[in-house]
Formats: sequence, C-alpha cells, structure tokens
Amino acid sequence: MLMPMLRQEALRPAQPEEIMIIVKSREQIFGDLRMERSEVEWTAFWADYFEALSGLTAASIEAGMVAYIALPDSEWAPKPGKLAHLAKTTPTQGRFTRAYNRARAAVVASQKTEEPKRPAEPKPSPEAVKAMLAETLKALAETPLAKAAAARKKALRPTPSAPLPAGSTMSAEMRAMLEARKVIPPIDRDPYQYGEAA
Repeated sequence: MLMPMLRQEALRPAQPEEIMIIVKSREQIFGDLRMERSEVEWTAFWADYFEALSGLTAASIEAGMVAYIALPDSEWAPKPGKLAHLAKTTPTQGRFTRAYNRARAAVVASQKTEEPKRPAEPKPSPEAVKAMLAETLKALAETPLAKAAAARKKALRPTPSAPLPAGSTMSAEMRAMLEARKVIPPIDRDPYQYGEAA
C-alpha cells in the first residue's frame, strides 16, 4: 500500500529550500557563501541554482555535491551547471529510493510461489480426440437449451422470400399468402407465368 507513496517521494524534485540547505551545508568548506551580498544579489545567486537543478531530486543533488567535493580542484562552491551535471551523472540512491526498492523486492518475493512440476501427459491420438469431440457434441445436444433451439428450428416455416421465378415479381409462396389474406385477388393461371401475355 505504501509503495506508490514511496515511489512518489523518491522521484519528487527538490524544493528550493532543500537546494539551499544542501549547498549551504558546505559553508565551512567554501567560504565564498559567507560573503556579504545584498538581498537582490542573493536572490539572483540562488535563482541560478534553482533553475539549473530544477527537476532533480534532493538525493541526486546531494550526491553531486559529494562528487564535487571529492574533486582535487574544488576550491569554491560549485557553479550551478557543474553541480547539475554531477547530480545527473553520479549514481545514487536516496533513502526513499532504497525504501521503495526494498518494499518492491519484498512484494515480488512474497508473490513467487513455486508450482510443483507435473509429469508430461501423453498426447491423445486423433481417433481419441474425434471420439471425445463426438461425445461432447452429443452431450451438448441433450441439454434443455439445445433441445429448445432444435424445437424452435422445426417450428419455423419456410420464409416467403424464396427466389423469384423468371418474369415474376413475387414468389409463389408470397402470392399464396397474400391471396389467402385477400390482399390480392386470385388468378386462374400458373403463378410462374405472371410476366407472360394472356
């Protein structure tokens, strides 16, 4: 349940306050952060860091700072671009990333269940398959639903939309039905000869 929250926290970009804390934590090493500056100068100074480090996590910025301090020529505080480059290229795992990875590994391990290996069953012969299929079809034909469907099919009368005889405008079945309902008058000639002259 906590994994989504851990993942979100592990990927959360560092806030401006966090960036300032990480950089200021090295004031004892880099004395230039203690120099006198006006409020406008400090705002411009930190704005460059915020822009360069935008989207990076606090853990990756901290790892970048540690990597910068380990460089032999790191006499001053790192420039924003240099710190951003080191933060992106230095492998790191923050505490939330480690917590997420441990939780994920535990969930994966708990979901693994080894199924006992079953002996391979011999493949049935084609004749046996045909016999099983015939048995199944016979059993299905005996179900109430199949019997009801067969009864409905038998009860259906042939549709009056049979193919038309040559030269006719309706089938013999349709003419017979319409004549029986007195929709059209009966005729005294072969119904297949409708199109011919009298």
